[in-house]
Amino acid sequence: MEFILENQDDGSAVDLFMIEEIDAEKNLLVLANYIFDKKINYPVSDEDIEFYADAFDVALSKNMFLFVEFDEKRGVIIG
Repeated sequence: MEFILENQDDGSAVDLFMIEEIDAEKNLLVLANYIFDKKINYPVSDEDIEFYADAFDVALSKNMFLFVEFDEKRGVIIG
């Protein structure tokens, strides 16, 4: 099953990507979509890296995976 959301305004396709790793030193999120065998290094701000690192730690402590909606055409995380 493929999870794609269509944005009617600009025709962008949004896929779910798992946050595989967080590199706080470089302010990078490593996003992975195993269905399509894709990995993306996504740069974020200092504030955002703290938010994602905290959420990632909580998810790991509960044995959960953390996903984000990522628009590949625009190269941005949605929401």
